[in-house]
Amino acid sequence: MSTASNYDAAWKDALESYFPQFMALLWPELQVQIDWRQAPVFRDKELQALLRSAKRGRRHVDKLVSVRLLDGRESLLLIHVEIQGGYEAEFPYRMYTYYVRLSEKHPGEHLVSLAVLTDSSRRYGAGRRRTKPGPGHTGARHKEARDLDGPGGLSSLSHQVQFWNCHLRFTFPVVHLESWRARLRELLELAPANPFAVVVLAQLEANATRPDAHRLVRKTELVRQLYRWGYQRDNVIRLFRILDAMLTLPEALEPAFEEAVQQIEEETQVSYVTSIERVRLKREREEGREEGREEGREEGREEGIAEGKMEGFATLLSSQITRKFGTLPDWAKVRLASADDPTLNRWAEQILDAQSLEDVFR
Repeated sequence: MSTASNYDAAWKDALESYFPQFMALLWPELQVQIDWRQAPVFRDKELQALLRSAKRGRRHVDKLVSVRLLDGRESLLLIHVEIQGGYEAEFPYRMYTYYVRLSEKHPGEHLVSLAVLTDSSRRYGAGRRRTKPGPGHTGARHKEARDLDGPGGLSSLSHQVQFWNCHLRFTFPVVHLESWRARLRELLELAPANPFAVVVLAQLEANATRPDAHRLVRKTELVRQLYRWGYQRDNVIRLFRILDAMLTLPEALEPAFEEAVQQIEEETQVSYVTSIERVRLKREREEGREEGREEGREEGREEGIAEGKMEGFATLLSSQITRKFGTLPDWAKVRLASADDPTLNRWAEQILDAQSLEDVFR
């Protein structure tokens, strides 16, 4: 029996521990414009509250990071990592809604949306049409512009809508991690100076191998490299924890891995990940996974209650508007269904003095 890889926790740990290195590896052109003398500020709680009504059930990691640019301007970076999610037709539209909500929350601030796709199976194809248009987006389609030879293997995705003379296009940069598979030698050369290259190597190995003897060999080799690359003890332990979470093994192979780690430490005459430390890390990982499940259940209950209240409020408001102005057109139904709590409250106040349906939704 194998233990499921905890990619979510590993990516969160990696982004928070090695954010400058993450940017240097995958978005070098933007990384050089950031003033790293000012520590980046992670604003995840704000992001979670803002996106609480987004579709759940997908495996992804979202990070909202505030940084200062070299020219003195503040900028918000929305980092979105799709974890082994496979193709999702709604993904570009979801990125668009994230951008809009953050723009409304932070008017005037510079906002950049960045996406990392870790999946190894199906790519987003150029000109692919959505199988199911989103609410109120007649004629919507998604396109991908590839520039995989650019820095970090960058490409871009866009959400487009066109109806009559109205045209909307939202484009954001994307990194397909699988584009780095052809550049493994480059990653290995970068790894001694950039710990995030180790994270990418681990994810690529996880994509390519099943939890079996072959994965044991590849995982052991990566751990061996951690000692050869000359990382300090704290980095070795942190990267070991990330590798361990991404490249899980069946319980039957765990003793062999323990023995391999012990042999590596004897060869290098360095004892960073001792058997006691390994047990502690394993316990922390298991406790973190259980805590994450409990937090997810609690958050789900809270979101269910909150969303239930919002849906009830939207239904009541819909009835009031219908009684005053007649049958609601489709565009009004869409706006009611997608509105957040403050917006519904504002519309409820405006209906009192509204002379037309448009006055309610202004």
